[in-house]
Amino acid sequence: SIVVDKKNWIETVSPLLFAQTIIDPSLITVVDLGPFKHTVDGGLETRKTAFECVGTVVNAFGSTGTGGAGGHLPGDGTNAEVSNFSDFLGAAPASFPDGVASAIATGAGDHYDVKMLTHALLCKVLKSKLGAEAVGEKLKEIAAAMTKTLTQKMKSDAVKQEIDRNSDLVRSCLKAVVGLTIRLPRHVTETEDFDEFITKVVRSEKVVKQFEEAVAAAGGGGGGGGVTLQAVRRAWRS
Repeated sequence: SIVVDKKNWIETVSPLLFAQTIIDPSLITVVDLGPFKHTVDGGLETRKTAFECVGTVVNAFGSTGTGGAGGHLPGDGTNAEVSNFSDFLGAAPASFPDGVASAIATGAGDHYDVKMLTHALLCKVLKSKLGAEAVGEKLKEIAAAMTKTLTQKMKSDAVKQEIDRNSDLVRSCLKAVVGLTIRLPRHVTETEDFDEFITKVVRSEKVVKQFEEAVAAAGGGGGGGGVTLQAVRRAWRS
């Protein structure tokens, strides 16, 4: 059938696609510009395209599955409610969710453009039970990469464009963090490493306000310090 042929084709092609999401050091060169050195990443555009392709494939499965990759799904992070998530990735090859999760773990620590694509991909994949399970296996690596993103310090002479780009990246990252906290089973997120990530990084003075805004946007109601992840979970159940 057409569906089986598509699944077999993706099973053959996806390992090649995932291989293109990894940074290739041999394509990175340093150009000497007198007193300055400029790093040129010859593989960046390929990695960006690879992540976009992965997102397209995930969307393709979501458009034919129950709930879809873009639908609202209930859940407060408990095992029982995670089991009610969409299984649209069930139509994908068995190895596909793990491949996506590994790509996300790598992309979360890549270049700005790749990080933005990775955060969006993460939010999509978390709407699948199989996707959430695969991401949970890579949670430590993902949180470590996100820590670097959220704690990165701007240069003292940074221009407005650089500051705005960094703010966009932080918001994108925090939106994905909220997704992780809501959609993954609690036995996965209630670990010492992830708890430290939330407490010391996400709820730090530097980004806590933006985190609360991301929580509110996810369905927790109005902004401000009163917005909690518990409120978001209640909203998703209602």
